[in-house]
Amino acid sequence: MSTRSDISILKPDGTVTTQYIHMDGYLSGVGQTLLNNYKTMADAEKIMQLGEYHADSILPEYPKDIASKLKEYKQDKTYVSQGYPSLESMQNALKQYTEYPRDYGQVAKTLNSDIEYHYLYAPNKDGKYQWHTINRDGIEPLTQKSINLEQEIGITEHSPNWQKAPNGQWNAPLNDKELSGLNKGIHQMDQNLKDFNKREKQTSEKSKVHSKKKLDLEAWKKQHTQTVEKLKNGLLEEIEHYTQSPEKVVELLEFINKFHNYSARNALLIQRQRPGAVAVGSFAKFKELGYNVKKGEKGSKIFVPAKITVFYRKDKDGKQSKTSLKLATESEKEKIKKGQIKTYDRTIYKLGTVFDATQTDMPKEKYPELYPNRHQDFKAKNPEQLDLLEQGLRTVAANMNMPVITYDSSMQDVNDPQTAKGYFNTKTNQIVLNQYNTPTENVTVLAHELGHAQLHNNSKQEKGLPRELKEMQAELTSYLYASNYGIDSRKETVNYIAGWTQNGKKFNELPTGVKGQIIAHSTSAAKVLTKATDKVIQQEQARIDGVKSLVSKDVEEKIQQNAKQETIKPENDHKSPVEDIAQSKSDKEQDHRPVVDPKVAAMIRRSKDRGLER
Repeated sequence: MSTRSDISILKPDGTVTTQYIHMDGYLSGVGQTLLNNYKTMADAEKIMQLGEYHADSILPEYPKDIASKLKEYKQDKTYVSQGYPSLESMQNALKQYTEYPRDYGQVAKTLNSDIEYHYLYAPNKDGKYQWHTINRDGIEPLTQKSINLEQEIGITEHSPNWQKAPNGQWNAPLNDKELSGLNKGIHQMDQNLKDFNKREKQTSEKSKVHSKKKLDLEAWKKQHTQTVEKLKNGLLEEIEHYTQSPEKVVELLEFINKFHNYSARNALLIQRQRPGAVAVGSFAKFKELGYNVKKGEKGSKIFVPAKITVFYRKDKDGKQSKTSLKLATESEKEKIKKGQIKTYDRTIYKLGTVFDATQTDMPKEKYPELYPNRHQDFKAKNPEQLDLLEQGLRTVAANMNMPVITYDSSMQDVNDPQTAKGYFNTKTNQIVLNQYNTPTENVTVLAHELGHAQLHNNSKQEKGLPRELKEMQAELTSYLYASNYGIDSRKETVNYIAGWTQNGKKFNELPTGVKGQIIAHSTSAAKVLTKATDKVIQQEQARIDGVKSLVSKDVEEKIQQNAKQETIKPENDHKSPVEDIAQSKSDKEQDHRPVVDPKVAAMIRRSKDRGLER
């Protein structure tokens, strides 16, 4: 609906910037979008970037959508629709009207502007910026109540729609009462702006005074070290709490698996600081997605890796100290440039802050946006789809030069798994699967054995672990992988670990740091398997989409051809009424059975046979 609106910002310097929006300008349209999604000055200023290229469109639902809109325009620069030196000058432009003669000597008057709604982002009485509506008789805060009111009872005496005058005349000039109310509103806005600037100045002065204080580097280092130590100690306590039994270990892994983009250490820190977190991201990440962290919310601290370049500096006694490249002197930089001083890349860990999605205004249904590539809805119980998981695991095995075979009694030099579901043949470097395994068992066994291969071969640091702890670590890898795709192997995992570790006793006797290392390395091994499987799933899905598109196109062509053939039918005048009815019924049935090419039908059957019709 072409309901026009202007969206304006009253800037701290008193000037006004305005953007014209052509569609859906009413309160429940543009008004609702502004109230819900454009909540900061940065959001409002993004609207102004749309300029004249957007004059015939609607307001994008989210601020983040504006960048893509600008790319569509393919312009090197943007233009603001209009600007005013002050709010009063804007009001003067709005109230301008034209007189023109009518019949019988009467004179008609109409406003020059045909824009129905005017929205203003300006400070309120509390000195905080918010959205307002510029009405015919004043300026009012834009609230959900005002939006609901217009929807319920329509246009009122204080309506923000400028074309609906109280006397019923369309687009009538403002009367004296309306002009008085509007002038009062502008005066109040000017006062609010003065109060806002006063507060900003006071805050700035306090900040300058604070910045003049010399930074006590030693005190900062001490406080930073204390914070890191506190996090590390909390991490060890969390590990200790969740490693008292096999059930507790699996419970911990279930939480870690929710945050597959984070290391096991950071997932533990999140659990420690915000138990029950569902999906986390940094302040910047939520901002990028168009959402805001709620005021007063406290984030969770994590360790964030950062790449730095260092060199070794010699002091007057010849001792070397590792120094950041940023701290190099001009002389040292010159030597580094000439290759006289070598530099090295190192990874350090800084403190970062993340927030849970529940601490933001992000709707619950949007939480998956934080982890867009995760296959949360993969139906792993379908045997055909389990084949994809097995295919992904076999890919990892092939990359490790580790063939996967299914035992057959005719095989020589291969031991019968008997009651075992599978094992690793050290002589042939093969993974042997039991021929009686279910598809699900093949997946979990493969993940288990590949966990061994990644963590416990001769070149791995954990090769010296006792056998029972190796089995536990491989089973944890398998559990993490399987649960990522909806396979519930919790009971089997708990029983397996309990059997190998004397119900967790062998594991619980280890130092806390070693226990944390075992868990962390299991999660890393599972991620390698998951990454390979995700790639297989994506490739197969792309192939499925291609087949479906081809089949749909071919079937549609056959339906159209059949329809054309059905339009040319000989008359059956010689038939009896009963025969006519029978023939009519037969024709109707045939109408729903389009002629399909045999090749196309074969493609559909193959798709169904392979489980591609999800």
